[in-house]
Amino acid sequence: MEYDKNIAEAYAKRYPNDTVVVGDAKQYLLDHYKEFDFIWASPPCQTHTRILFSQRDRDVYKPKYPDLSLYEIILFLELHKNKFYYVVENVKPYYKPLVKPTVEIDRHLYWSNFNISPIEVEKMYNIDKVTCSSLKDFDIKQFKGIKNKRQVIRNQVNYEIGLHILNCVLLQMKSNYDKENK
Repeated sequence: MEYDKNIAEAYAKRYPNDTVVVGDAKQYLLDHYKEFDFIWASPPCQTHTRILFSQRDRDVYKPKYPDLSLYEIILFLELHKNKFYYVVENVKPYYKPLVKPTVEIDRHLYWSNFNISPIEVEKMYNIDKVTCSSLKDFDIKQFKGIKNKRQVIRNQVNYEIGLHILNCVLLQMKSNYDKENK
């Protein structure tokens, strides 16, 4: 799910076997949540990041309210958690999280309705030195309509963490299946 059609085009090219939907992710979630066994949500992080908070004394700083849709999504998924598994991912915020996360891995917090064991991972890239070549398997420079290519790269989930979380949910699904079929 991606709101920006240019970024969606890049995702579709990078992940040709996936369906990429262009639109409002929150509305899509409301309309389609019952159709999934597993939901991964990653709402915008720009208003939660510690980088925003660290810039507050600079002349160019523009104050912003935190986008609380992060917590709207967490609370919505938690309300319906018996219908599917979910994980919500976001950066460690500059404030104490309003809802306690399930786990913290690297520079992110994860909220879920299944156990995610902590792991140590090698940083995917130095966050201060992200360049268009940071994604070694994909050339984002070919997409001229994307204004902030660096942000698109930074939004990618670390492969090891994504696989780890997928394995955690599959283990939970198998365990629940085995219990139900004894």
